Amino acid sequence: MPEHRRAALSAFAHRRPLVLVAAGVCFYSVGPVFVAASDASGPVFSFWRSWMGVVVMGLANLVAVVTKGTAWPTLRDPSSRRAWRFAAAAGAAFGLHQLCFFTAVKATSVTDVVLMNTLAPIIVTVAAIRLFGERPGLRFRLWTLLAMAGAAVVVLGASTGPQGNPFGMLLAFVNVGFFMVFFLVSKQGRQEISVLPFLFGVMLVSACTVSTYVLIAGEAVSGFSTRDAWFAAAVAIGPGGVGHFVMTWPLRWVAANIPPVMRLAQPALAGFLAWLWLGQPVHLSHLVGGALTIAGVAGALLSKGGRSLRGSEPDAGSSIPVEGGAAGGARELPRQPRRVRRSTRAC
Repeated sequence: MPEHRRAALSAFAHRRPLVLVAAGVCFYSVGPVFVAASDASGPVFSFWRSWMGVVVMGLANLVAVVTKGTAWPTLRDPSSRRAWRFAAAAGAAFGLHQLCFFTAVKATSVTDVVLMNTLAPIIVTVAAIRLFGERPGLRFRLWTLLAMAGAAVVVLGASTGPQGNPFGMLLAFVNVGFFMVFFLVSKQGRQEISVLPFLFGVMLVSACTVSTYVLIAGEAVSGFSTRDAWFAAAVAIGPGGVGHFVMTWPLRWVAANIPPVMRLAQPALAGFLAWLWLGQPVHLSHLVGGALTIAGVAGALLSKGGRSLRGSEPDAGSSIPVEGGAAGGARELPRQPRRVRRSTRAC
């Protein structure tokens, strides 16, 4: 890719990171539709999807290395070893998240698991105070609670009610914890390593984690049908490839509290896609819950606390990181300053 085009893409991601996060949310919403359309069990589908993801990210890195002529981070440099440790930790957390998610669905219900996922913004809010010094303020939290309530309405409206299996609920909660570890480690790791090598490391470690479980549990992975293979490939390329890329790339510029709030729109988007592609019914609760979720997400982002979080991104007058350096990091290009509205106190 020409230097000026790569710089333009980096500048766009730096100035408009929420556009990429929103695109990632849309791609993530497609995944459950493909999984629901498949006939394979959760662990088996996860096994094939994970290794297909390794291939997808490997090819993406190969293309980047060939076209840019740059090298990967090596293990000889201490800073590179630190970067790979972030990728390994995120990959292990992501693999465990997948296993807990699918096992929880089998032990209880999709309703219970997705409802538990709405706790993610709370976990991130608590962790981000210590890790990133983020304090979004009361209004941001209240709007987030409205979005969480809307997501809960969407999920409950699509079921006959929660099953309440204690073991399944425990796994559902652990699943949320592992995904939040993956997210928070990814945000930290993005300060150390370019997005493509990072995601390759994540997918490789995640696939090894899932494979270990499949081997221990004795899951039969050889009877994977061609139809399910196409669905797994679609998840690996779409949500697992493009989705992870556009969600992870801007993490070095966007506040940690914002992506989990925006992801609360996923149940509504996934429900709409399931109605469109699978013919699943849409009820009044979907419309009401979707409207509440959209209002809550918009209110959180536009609140004083949300504006403060968006204003805490790197100064517009600072240099723009252009990824693809020899160590897998980023070079800096100057940019013209623009005024950024900042609040000194989030409320």
